[in-house]
Amino acid sequence: MPDKKTWDEFLERTLTLLVPGLVVLNALLFGGVQNPEFSALAALGCVLWAARFWLNRSHRVLFHPVVLPLLGFLAYAAYRTQQVDVTYPARMELLALGTTAAVFLLSLNNLQRQETTQWAVAILVTAGTLIAAYAVVQLVRQSDRVLWVAQPQGYVKRASGTFINPNHLAGFLVALFPLSLSHLFIGRSKPVPKILFGYSALVMLAGIAVTMSRGGWAAALLAFVFVFAWMLWRRRELRIALLVCLAIVGIGGWVFLRSVDKAWARVENVNTGNNLDGGASRKWLWEPAFRMWQDHKLLGVGPGQFDVRFPAYRPPWIQNDPGWAHNEPLNLLVDYGAAGAGIAALGLAAFIWGLVKTSRFVERGSDLGLKASNRTAFFVGATSSLVGLGFHCLVDFDLHIPAIALLAALLTGLLASNLRFATERFWISSILPTRLLATLLLLASAGLLARASWNAGAESWWLNRAVKSEVITDASLDLLVRASKAAPDNSRTAYELGENLRRLSFDGANGWREQGQRGAEWLLRSTQLNPYNARTRLDLARTRHWLGDTNAPADFELALRLGTNDVTVANYVAWNLLERGRTNEARQLLDLSLAWDPWGNWMAKHYRSKIPDPPKAAPAQ
Repeated sequence: MPDKKTWDEFLERTLTLLVPGLVVLNALLFGGVQNPEFSALAALGCVLWAARFWLNRSHRVLFHPVVLPLLGFLAYAAYRTQQVDVTYPARMELLALGTTAAVFLLSLNNLQRQETTQWAVAILVTAGTLIAAYAVVQLVRQSDRVLWVAQPQGYVKRASGTFINPNHLAGFLVALFPLSLSHLFIGRSKPVPKILFGYSALVMLAGIAVTMSRGGWAAALLAFVFVFAWMLWRRRELRIALLVCLAIVGIGGWVFLRSVDKAWARVENVNTGNNLDGGASRKWLWEPAFRMWQDHKLLGVGPGQFDVRFPAYRPPWIQNDPGWAHNEPLNLLVDYGAAGAGIAALGLAAFIWGLVKTSRFVERGSDLGLKASNRTAFFVGATSSLVGLGFHCLVDFDLHIPAIALLAALLTGLLASNLRFATERFWISSILPTRLLATLLLLASAGLLARASWNAGAESWWLNRAVKSEVITDASLDLLVRASKAAPDNSRTAYELGENLRRLSFDGANGWREQGQRGAEWLLRSTQLNPYNARTRLDLARTRHWLGDTNAPADFELALRLGTNDVTVANYVAWNLLERGRTNEARQLLDLSLAWDPWGNWMAKHYRSKIPDPPKAAPAQ
């Protein structure tokens, strides 16, 4: 019968597969954005870690200085979640934060040995190579599919691998390819593994290229320069090989830019905003985001509330809901305010301090000079990965994509664990009170994560099934009802139910009035769950108008107040004003709508053509 030591080693190996496997599983399935139930694996990891305290009485906790700000930020996020008006996005963000924190702590305290780190690197690099190769195939074959779903039209001629958004594939690969480069040049491996590392680096660089992500290209270049600069500085014997590699990659990149029309168009249109390749939309989005933070400086608008509050700050040239600010530091300020950003800054400072403290302890040396070292290769590669990813976070919302956030947490945890080489100061001995406290905290965390992921998974299951229905049926409506029961605070599900019933009612078939009334009830519920959504209020107004409800005019006016600069809201409110005989107000609103969108704004053009221009004032005598 296996003894406790054998069981402890088994649990350690299991965690070595579980934690990187969680990252890979999310990456392979659309970045994890549709599968919150994967957080249950982090809960399982907490249970396994708790068991290790009792199987191995010498198992210690590395309480890195970054842990305290991490726990403080989690507590602050939980506190702010209880205060927001729209609870669902805050609750889902708290689940994501808890999962990410669990992965960091599991990596910090269970994947410390060199063998386990190398297994994690092998798993991650293999997954990154396969996903990047799939992205190259997508571009070569001009595929419009991401696995089994259609790629959004806005990403035409851009590969995204197993991610929906090509930018997120770029961010994921930017956080991986430096690991291959560093292990190729300074890792302690046999020739065959080194060749494989070199091959994987080239494939992942090709994967970044075919995403056509300008931010991804810039971030990859920064990470590439960082890792090469370190090796040129510390490993001068590799200068010729490094410079040859740099030249090959540089020439290949230039040939790619000049030979692929889409790539060159992305470069030429970096400062424009009137086409699919325009890049000015980031700047247009950051200005209202900054104003949002200015209005809520200290505490922010709340976790996950940026998109909820965006309609009140919408500029005329952005008509879609952006989701996030496309700049993680700015999004942090908006959602959590200066208080949350301050806690995060303390954590970042503690992590960087740990890197500086351990940097001189991670190299192997002898009287003949520095030796090849997997420890050094990981330290340099992972640091370069985080530098590149950090830059990419300035132009996108990578840390809100589970696969990328968990990858960053894993790399950060493994890097932070190197502090054990520099000092014994931060170890907490495994005495009985420590084991009891750690077990209690880990099991409580596992319970919370498991419960939240179960509820989120149930909702996701019903929603994913409902999406597959191409027509509105009783069965598809029932699936949405089931999803609403799993997550009663999700205003989006209530909106989908109300909108589908509204459409059925507007078709005028038998039972149209009952369908309209049920639709109005669901839409009203959605407005109660999210009182900031102008378009939900608009559809409620349209439904009530259809049913002859006298509350409809007030709903139209409220939708207009909520939907600042919203073309869709302005057009329907103008239509309602025409219905009520208020022609002058309708004309003014339609003129504004056409000024905001003079191209494809067919509804405004149609109704404006029915309204005569006001008579011109007679010239002065």
